Amino acid sequence: MNKNEISNSFVSFSILSGTFAALASVFAKLFTDVRTFLIVQYLCNVIGNETFNCKEILNEIKEDTNWIMYFIRIFCFGSIFICNALMWTFFTKALNKSSSSLQVTILNSATNFCMTAILGNIIFGEMLSLQWWAGASLIVIGTLLVKSSYKDIESKNKTT
Repeated sequence: MNKNEISNSFVSFSILSGTFAALASVFAKLFTDVRTFLIVQYLCNVIGNETFNCKEILNEIKEDTNWIMYFIRIFCFGSIFICNALMWTFFTKALNKSSSSLQVTILNSATNFCMTAILGNIIFGEMLSLQWWAGASLIVIGTLLVKSSYKDIESKNKTT
C-alpha cells in the first residue's frame, strides 16, 4: 500500500466517524424532543397511506403515552449507542491507518461539526446564520491548512 492509499484510507474512516457522532446527537435529540411526533408524521406521509393507516396511527400517537411513541423513543435511545459504537469503531480504524492522531481528530471534529449543523437544519429546521457559515468555513480552511502543513513537515523529515 503506497502513501496515497494510506492517506485516503484514514480520511474515509474519519469522515464516517464524524458522521456517526453527528447521528448520535440527532438520535439523542429525537429521544428527548417534543418534535419527534412531527418527524413521525412526516415519515408516515412519505411512506404513504397505502402502506399504513397513517391517520389512525397519527391520531393515536398524539398522546405521548401511546406505545408507538414509546417504541420510537426506545429506537432512538438504542440508536444513540449504536451510532456511538460505530463512531468509535471508525475513529479507531482511522487512528490505526493514519500516521498522526492529529489529522484524524481534526477531520473527525470538522465532519461532526458540519454534519450536526446540516442535519439539525434538515431534520429540526434549525437556522444557520451567516456567522455560522463563516465559522464553518474557517474550520474547514483550518483543517486543510493543518493537513497540508503536516504533509510538508513529513516530507521535510524524510529528506533529512
